Amino acid sequence: MGNKKDRPRLPEQHSRLVYNFRAKSAKQQELIDMIEEQEIVVATGPAGTGKTYVTLATALSLLGQVYRKVILVKSVTPIPGEEIGFLKGGMEQKMEPFVMSYMWNIDKICGPDSSKDLLNKKMIEILPLAFIRGLSIDNSIVIIDEAQNIDNHTFKTIMTRIGENSKYIFLGDTEQIDRKHKTESCLATVLEIFSDSDLIGTIEFTDEDCVRNPIIPKILAKLRSNNI
Repeated sequence: MGNKKDRPRLPEQHSRLVYNFRAKSAKQQELIDMIEEQEIVVATGPAGTGKTYVTLATALSLLGQVYRKVILVKSVTPIPGEEIGFLKGGMEQKMEPFVMSYMWNIDKICGPDSSKDLLNKKMIEILPLAFIRGLSIDNSIVIIDEAQNIDNHTFKTIMTRIGENSKYIFLGDTEQIDRKHKTESCLATVLEIFSDSDLIGTIEFTDEDCVRNPIIPKILAKLRSNNI
C-alpha cells in the first residue's frame, strides 16, 4: 500500500473507535487501517501527530484476537551530549528511561492498572533493538520506535526475524536522527524504496497533521527556515 495524498480531517462520526480511542484526523485513521491490513508498516513524521499513540491503541485493540503480545522496541542511540552513563539493574530497569513515552501512552489508553497487568502477564514486553536480532517472532505485534536511528544493515537484519502471524510497525522522524553520521539512517531510504510497493505500508505525517498543540508546527517551521 503506497502513500496517499493528505485528506481533510475526519468528522467525529466518520472515525472509528479503537480501544477507546477515536482518530483525530484522516491521516490517523489511515494509519489505523494500514496497521490492521499490512504485515509491515513504516510511519514517519514530526512530533505531535500522534503516530505512537495511534499505533499503540491499534496494537492493543488487536491483542487477544490473533496476536498474543505487543513487543515494544526502541533504538537506544543516545542524544548527543545527553548520555546517561551506566545504568544499574536488569534489562527492564535499564530500558525504562528509553521507553517511558511508551508506558505513558499505554497508561492513557487503558489505564495504569491494566497496563501493569498486561506487563505482568507478558502480553506487553520491552526489548532493546539488539535483542530481537536473534529471535524469530511469532503471533506478535512489534513496534519499533526511533527508527530514524536504525541503519540499513540493521533494518535488513530485523526484517528477517518476522515470524508467522506477526506485524512490524516502524515509527520515526527523519528530522530527529541522533546517529553521528545522519546519512546512515535507514528511514528515508526505506520510504523511497517501498513507497509504491504492496510489501510494506508507508505513511508520512506532516506538520499539518499535528493534533497535540498548534504551536508545534509553527516552531518547527521557524526552526527549519533557520536551518536548525
